[in-house]
Amino acid sequence: MAKKNVLVKSDQRKNLADSAAFLRDLADKVESGKVTLVQGGKDIVVDLPESVSFELEYYEQPKKNGLKKQLEIELQWTEGGKKKQGVTLG
Repeated sequence: MAKKNVLVKSDQRKNLADSAAFLRDLADKVESGKVTLVQGGKDIVVDLPESVSFELEYYEQPKKNGLKKQLEIELQWTEGGKKKQGVTLG
């Protein structure tokens, strides 16, 4: 299995209003089909396909200093990959 190549990573503390504003801006860019990520003077342009896999996960994990809670939102797609065929009811 090939190792993943992390192009951009960010982990910073923001208040709820700033976090929501960032997510709204990101949502607008996702809807347009193109997201440009800027970090360290470098621009990474992400061209999105018409359809992506959307995953939402919320979990709790016990830690020594308390209960860690995490909400993750993830978009996934395979470039040049085969489209999965869904199921319908007849």
